[in-house]
Amino acid sequence: MRLHKESTSTHGDMKNGWTYKGWIRGLVLAIAMVPVLGASPAAPAPAGPALLIYAGWYGNTIPTPSFVSANKTFLESQPFDGLVMYLRDPGMTFNVTTKTMTTTAVSYDTAMSILSPVKNLSFTHLTHNLGLIQGSTPPDFFDDWSVTIQNFANVAKAAKDSGLKGLCFDNEQYFAPWGDYSGSTKYAATKTLANYQVQARLRGKQVMEAMVAQFPDIAVITLHGPSVSEPKAPASLEFPQWQSGNELLGPFFAGFMEGVNDTAANIDGGELYTLRTEAQFEASYTWNRNTIASDTVNCAFIPPALRTVWPAKSSISFGVYDMPFAGADMNSTILRSTLANALRRADRYVWYYAEASTYLLPAGSGGASAAWVDAIRQARTDAGSASTTSTPPTPTDPALPAAPTNLAGQAATSTSVSLNWTDASSNENGFSIERMSGSTWSQVSWVGANITTYTDSGLSTGVSYSYRVLAFNSAGNSAASNSITVSLAAPGQIPAAPTGLTVVSTTSSSVNLKWTDGSSNENGFSIERLGGSTWSQVGWVADNVTTYADVGLIAGTSYSYRVLAFNGYGNSAVTNVVTATPSATTVTSTAPTAPENLVAVPVATTEAELTWIDTSSNETGFKIYRKKANGGWRHVATLAPNSSKYRDCNLTPGSSYTLRMCAVNSSGSSAWSKEAKVTMPK
Repeated sequence: MRLHKESTSTHGDMKNGWTYKGWIRGLVLAIAMVPVLGASPAAPAPAGPALLIYAGWYGNTIPTPSFVSANKTFLESQPFDGLVMYLRDPGMTFNVTTKTMTTTAVSYDTAMSILSPVKNLSFTHLTHNLGLIQGSTPPDFFDDWSVTIQNFANVAKAAKDSGLKGLCFDNEQYFAPWGDYSGSTKYAATKTLANYQVQARLRGKQVMEAMVAQFPDIAVITLHGPSVSEPKAPASLEFPQWQSGNELLGPFFAGFMEGVNDTAANIDGGELYTLRTEAQFEASYTWNRNTIASDTVNCAFIPPALRTVWPAKSSISFGVYDMPFAGADMNSTILRSTLANALRRADRYVWYYAEASTYLLPAGSGGASAAWVDAIRQARTDAGSASTTSTPPTPTDPALPAAPTNLAGQAATSTSVSLNWTDASSNENGFSIERMSGSTWSQVSWVGANITTYTDSGLSTGVSYSYRVLAFNSAGNSAASNSITVSLAAPGQIPAAPTGLTVVSTTSSSVNLKWTDGSSNENGFSIERLGGSTWSQVGWVADNVTTYADVGLIAGTSYSYRVLAFNGYGNSAVTNVVTATPSATTVTSTAPTAPENLVAVPVATTEAELTWIDTSSNETGFKIYRKKANGGWRHVATLAPNSSKYRDCNLTPGSSYTLRMCAVNSSGSSAWSKEAKVTMPK
């Protein structure tokens, strides 16, 4: 699946340089190749049409359980049988979606707390909802998997107890190459590819068995099935030629197949975004269900005992994408026929991945246009869908949301205003931010449900601006909040000085500082060190960050520090001065290991929150770097050791950024983390 908001916007489908062939040539070769590849006798044609699951998020609009609960009435008016929920809480204190496939424990209670908003909801149309799990940073297949396996069991039980039908496992390698076998695989020196295939299959079996033990009739959609690891998967049938970089994803899925019981569904997700005709879908269906497990193909990671039961156990799905992909065009007309063909040929589910626009909001609030929504409804009719959503439902309009309250604002810089308000409603789809122009209120932007901050940028210094905020849903707009006026030339906008500067700890080559933020309008903090009789900046951190690690120092030498806040109007007064001496007795002999699972998520139009996993125990700090598209890397901040979260502010609405980080100590820097990409909402 392509990732848009909560991780990256790049897609792994192109990472190994494969290219799709023209579909006409593919169809001709498909008809010719299936007999040559020795397909098993065809399984019965799918009963069809399949159910349609929505899988997509957009900007600040993310289908978390809390969002689904708050927007249930509108969401049930859309032409879907279910949707994939992103399993994190609104405050982003814990992300079950990205943590499940790691060694960080995910308890049943934590998963239930995140799913609690939908636990007691009664759905009329969205009756096949799934929770999202993303391939993350598991231990090596030959290491201890007890925590990871228990995580899957806990999340499966929480999904069952919350009324979900199962899980959507996006198994692309966004955070670590856990599905690759190469010289960098932990035990590659002593374990062959065949050894790893068997072990990956074992781990998949253990994970599935743990899930079905808690949720016997669970449905698990794995977006990329075993074809991504089988070298004989024919490019002529539009299979991506990934086999040189995803050798262990297929064995892991084969383990799912071994571990599934008679009532659960192990679903091959069929993420093949170039399929268009019914013949193409059928050729792919036949190969995935029958041919790959045949003795003729002799797939190395599907043992003979599993081949005989594979067709009966296999459930085939397809993913349909709402944008052009690898030479295959897409528009609402093409979508109608493509989706109808996919629904006819899949077994249980087709999942619709939307990235061009969102179906989580009304068209008037930034959602997909009527032409696209109607194309989906018509496709379902064309496919003969029996779903109650194949014709537009007529839900009762929800009540208008309550007006937001307590709107407040201040100059963030000399050309921007930072706003915040109180969310007084539980049924809004989002908030409209309006600014006075002459005597008329005009919308300048909007944010999603539960977002209560916005920064209005590109303003003129010396001008006063008036604002108000309205909540909206499919029934219309709320009354307006109180209105406020903010002057970009008002006195007193220099931030207050930070206080309480202290030395938290020292090593042989670093000093770790901490202070108290005394202002609410700083853009950041400047850390200064005394050199002789002159104070000079040694680093800076963004607003609301109150720690800094000064590294590369000389043991036994005393260093003095002070900190000040700054914004577009100037610098605050300075803090108290502290002095520290790095200890010569503390020695770090090795460089730290690189942080893992770096994720960047927009939390406002100008702010993104970064989270990561600290994998080292000897770092003295972290350094974060950022670049814009086609730009160079810029050092953003240096953070204290053991940090795992950072908020990057003053970003540009609508712009895309790439971030990376490393851990540091006296021996040097770790390798770079994997890059995280984020696109800011407008």
